[in-house]
Amino acid sequence: MAEQYSFVITGANSFLGREFAKMLSRNENYKVFLTSRSKFNFNGLLKNKNVSYLPEIDLTIESDVEKLIIAINDFLPDKFHVINCLGYFPGYETVEEINISTAKKVFDSNVLTLYSVANKLLPLMCKRKGGHFIGFSTHTSYQNYPKMVAFTAAKAAVESLIKGIANEYLDKGINANTIALATLYTETELKIKPKGDSKNWLNTDEVCELVENLIIQPSKLLNGNVIHIYKYSDSFFHQSYYDIINPK
Repeated sequence: MAEQYSFVITGANSFLGREFAKMLSRNENYKVFLTSRSKFNFNGLLKNKNVSYLPEIDLTIESDVEKLIIAINDFLPDKFHVINCLGYFPGYETVEEINISTAKKVFDSNVLTLYSVANKLLPLMCKRKGGHFIGFSTHTSYQNYPKMVAFTAAKAAVESLIKGIANEYLDKGINANTIALATLYTETELKIKPKGDSKNWLNTDEVCELVENLIIQPSKLLNGNVIHIYKYSDSFFHQSYYDIINPK
């Protein structure tokens, strides 16, 4: 009999969250719990008895997080893995152009929500004898391009948080990784980056498959690491998108 796996996807209404939901729900040996801040129509996905959805959960509100814990306890009685797809990108603007309220939204959506998920779900994961905790960042956290300061700072905090989780929960059966993404091929990104090297952008199926394999076959050597994924292209390594839109 095939091994059973259970997943919790936060930010399930995001583009990446929806792709994970679709892919993982196809496997009859997987149970998938979805949650998001706003309500999303998953069409026929919820007809699958192995899929459950709790919408309108704000992970920065403690009472909402308590509802989430109760729902997960009811639907997933055994070990589970967390894939955090929450995040917010404010667009290409300078530090002085992004006001405090927007910067707060960037950090709340990318960092505080992740911390809230970790704070409440890690103890439950430990009771269930382990699991994998996945977060997402961006390769630009290392390049620190202009006009992306708030976003890259928030994603650098995500990487630090995930590394801390890996160290703190090492002896409790918890694995943790950050997946640092290059640009995903989406209609939204095409609009944001009309001059981008779109033929070499990441396909979401590839990202989902990599994360699935990482969870199913965890490696002690990779635990805590930031895993960068991108496709090789000359423009990726020698000319950033910032350089393309701001020629010298």
